[in-house]
Amino acid sequence: MARIAQGDKLAFSRFLNRHLAAAVNFAMGYIKHPADAEDITQEAFTRVWTKASSWRDVGASPKAWLYRITYHLCIDEIRRRRPTDPVDTMELVADSASKPDTALLRKQDSAQLATALDALPERQRTAIVLCALRGFSNKDAALTMDSSVEALESLLCRGRRRLREIIREPSGVVS
Repeated sequence: MARIAQGDKLAFSRFLNRHLAAAVNFAMGYIKHPADAEDITQEAFTRVWTKASSWRDVGASPKAWLYRITYHLCIDEIRRRRPTDPVDTMELVADSASKPDTALLRKQDSAQLATALDALPERQRTAIVLCALRGFSNKDAALTMDSSVEALESLLCRGRRRLREIIREPSGVVS
């Protein structure tokens, strides 16, 4: 990040190549249209380039900082939209080269999980996505969400409990 702050285009290019796809997928967890998610991700990387000197190595990785920027841009976009605009959830299972019936079951499980995640409050969903699906440490996820580790752990606990309740409901729909 220090090299990016000094204007090192090669360092920025490496950072971009390493994190672009994951950042777009993360944004798509909040923004329905892929083009809009890509625009938000582009803005996030622009901010990384222009504000790299403001990043401080205080235990949070540059990746967590990128996700924090992306997260805030997504939330800002959601707030700008009409309340009736649906918020799409991310694709949770990659295409599988396995047997078609196995791929279908995975897709159904993925759809059920996506529906359940979508039913969670935004901060609980974000905590679960960052930690369980994106592999963030609790510390990095907390920094991404402008939260304490204790508050993040509480969000994770409540979110997991609610996910279990939603998945156990006969219709799979929140009542």
